Amino acid sequence: MKKTTIGGLGLGLALSLSLAGCAGQTAPTADSIEVGPATGTLSYESWTPTEATFDTIIEGFTAENPDVELTGTLAPLEDYQTSLQTQLRSGSGPDVFVVSPGAMYNQYREYFEPLDAYAEAFDGEDWADIFNQDALDRAQTDGATFGLPVGYGVAGFLWVNKTLLAEAGVEVPTTYDELVAASEELKAAGIQPIALGGKDAWMNIDYFLAIAASIDKDALYAALEGEGEWTDPALVEAFEIWSGLFTDGVVQDGAIGAATYSDTYDLFTEGKAAFFANGSWNLDMYVNSLDRIAAYDIDAIAMPLPGVDGGAPITGDVSGIVVVNKASKNKGAAYQLASYMSRGEGAQVLLDAFLDFPVTNDGKTPTTAPEESQTARASIETLIETKLAGYRQVPLASVSEALSAALAGVATGDVTGEEAAQRVQDAADNG
Repeated sequence: MKKTTIGGLGLGLALSLSLAGCAGQTAPTADSIEVGPATGTLSYESWTPTEATFDTIIEGFTAENPDVELTGTLAPLEDYQTSLQTQLRSGSGPDVFVVSPGAMYNQYREYFEPLDAYAEAFDGEDWADIFNQDALDRAQTDGATFGLPVGYGVAGFLWVNKTLLAEAGVEVPTTYDELVAASEELKAAGIQPIALGGKDAWMNIDYFLAIAASIDKDALYAALEGEGEWTDPALVEAFEIWSGLFTDGVVQDGAIGAATYSDTYDLFTEGKAAFFANGSWNLDMYVNSLDRIAAYDIDAIAMPLPGVDGGAPITGDVSGIVVVNKASKNKGAAYQLASYMSRGEGAQVLLDAFLDFPVTNDGKTPTTAPEESQTARASIETLIETKLAGYRQVPLASVSEALSAALAGVATGDVTGEEAAQRVQDAADNG
């Protein structure tokens, strides 16, 4: 049986379970877990995937487990987070839900069921070997596994429309000076340079992390982990280079007020901008906007930056982490759904829907990717192999919020690099 609902999430959802019933229970061992097809009722909530894609997940999972009744509720991310927080704090909530790595994972981890015993029971002692370890690490804390990763994407590079560049007589830039010069020529030809959705905090953070990693990756990740200072000279310099993207005119006018979806997405797919700041998930434009971009030669390149040979590094992370609610009364079935979506046939459904990169080592690739996407996808794979600096999600929500505000202030010229760094450090110090 399948049922997916879309919209705001109420509190009177199926399987609102009390944590009190779990109090005092000892953690299961692999030997104590009953292995077999999933049965009973099972609920899932998230902001992702789409209704149509999750209906396909339900159909596949219930075909493998005909005695389970799986329902799904999807809502916009902010609505989902608000409702999820309320439910979990009251000891209820869905059996299975999704969190982002980093801040969201850390915020809700106390509500996650540890999954190592379930994984060993259902998938064997070597269950972890199928996963890319970097992806699995994002769902682990202190050696324990609290969820299973789904999808992998990278950010911090530039999409480039080579057709527009050629028509304007501009070479693909490989240095920052070349990027500045190219931007001037493009504007003179009526073409925007980098289309950057600076209204989106996540977008600004993605490109700041790439800039910072190009200067001193160790300093960046030490600060992210709370082991270093955001006032490190390398990170102050990163804020100043971020400012330069705006003062040097390599991003479109009004970038800080533009949204990625759909302001800058439309600029790029409609052939009005030569470059686009967005991550690998933008491969879905070959599905959703192929009619717009089919005539263009589009590729992906490392972002040229001052003093960086070969362009900036990139950052990457899993798209989500599927977790089992600690309060669930059907944890075995819940684990099976998480596994189905992360490493089973459901993972293939998600890859085909989002054109992500796999989190497993079994060679899964999208089966529906249009031929036109292959050049860019191959370039992104090369960037992953040669340019990956580390993860892209900021671990602490307070630091992420402060970094977002600081980057916006620097972009508008209201905040200096030193002031921005100090504001983020203040947030880190205050937790």
